[in-house]
Amino acid sequence: MSPISSPPPTPSHSPVCQKGGYQSPPCICGTVPLASVSANTVADSLGVSPLYKQQDFARWNAAAQVYHYSRAHSPTLEEQSQSSTDVPAEIVRVNSQQIITELVHKTSATRTPLSLEDIANMNRKRHIEEGGVMKNEVGGPLELEAIAAVHELSHEVQDICVSEMLPRTSDLIFVNVKTQEGQPYTLELTLKGWRVASSHSDCMNGDYTKVDLHTRYFRNARELLTSISPDHTTRFNECLARKLSELAANESARINVN
Repeated sequence: MSPISSPPPTPSHSPVCQKGGYQSPPCICGTVPLASVSANTVADSLGVSPLYKQQDFARWNAAAQVYHYSRAHSPTLEEQSQSSTDVPAEIVRVNSQQIITELVHKTSATRTPLSLEDIANMNRKRHIEEGGVMKNEVGGPLELEAIAAVHELSHEVQDICVSEMLPRTSDLIFVNVKTQEGQPYTLELTLKGWRVASSHSDCMNGDYTKVDLHTRYFRNARELLTSISPDHTTRFNECLARKLSELAANESARINVN
């Protein structure tokens, strides 16, 4: 009867191979639970990210730069004759940055910062011209519209954010919103426009008894919000009144101190 051989050592107890004084790095399998190992985990362990994650980050980062730049720079009417060479190089390199010159220079006589309506109009026009075909550009026009919607509607709802759980690509973005009335929704954004995907957060499944709610497209996020929360401006007015009251109180306190 042959002796029973002992099982091989587990990765965490395995001896580390040494050659010429060099200690090989430990295997990732010994430190990361098997259930959590994925392509992203391996990529992160190697110090790199998958290509789609790099492209996703580049689109959102570029869109954020565009929106920030448009809000920080509101040229006057007399400056319309200036060329676009004043725009930083990193802004010029982004393809979708043409939205800035096309909207700010042409659609407005007074040249105000980009609004969510401006960006939405540009994307809806693009949908008509290109048939909804979205190129994987560095600067995403949908990302720009989503950022504008979250920024400008944040004072008119209880909560609004881009979904981190649902798919997020160059031609499809989901936004979670909780209205002033406390009703959550998942909104879908494509080049065609905005629509209500679900009456729940982080959900793509609509209610088959409310077909009209889920099949209607809106030109921009504000129009959609007006439909699902008619009194959404009340929250904005309350926030504005509270801010003005705080400023008045601070000014009164400063005068009393002096």
